[in-house]
Amino acid sequence: MLSLTVAVGVPAISAELDIPGNYGNEAGCRHAATGDFEGDDLLLLTRRDVSTYATLCSFVHLYPAEADSHVAVVTCGHEGEGYTTLGLMRVQKDPDGVDAYHIFDEDGATWGKAGRCP
Repeated sequence: MLSLTVAVGVPAISAELDIPGNYGNEAGCRHAATGDFEGDDLLLLTRRDVSTYATLCSFVHLYPAEADSHVAVVTCGHEGEGYTTLGLMRVQKDPDGVDAYHIFDEDGATWGKAGRCP
């Protein structure tokens, strides 16, 4: 019996949020500018991911939702852990017209508000 296996390489493709730059709190914007991790309140939103001091969640797929928001399928790595988790997040444009985004996890808990980085 002859067995033939063909392996097809598929490049990893990440989803991108249509935002004009980086958004974060003070620690997150500092991290975006310098690469330094200062403050465990770090929150940074980029076109491809959401970062905190201990977690990095990358967008796998984005779905438009109501109220200027997107639902994101994410894979997350966690500080000190050797595994990756799969989850959902919601990224919503600030409803008050401020140049900022609110970030929520799949349970609706807020990760925080991320303003436009300088």
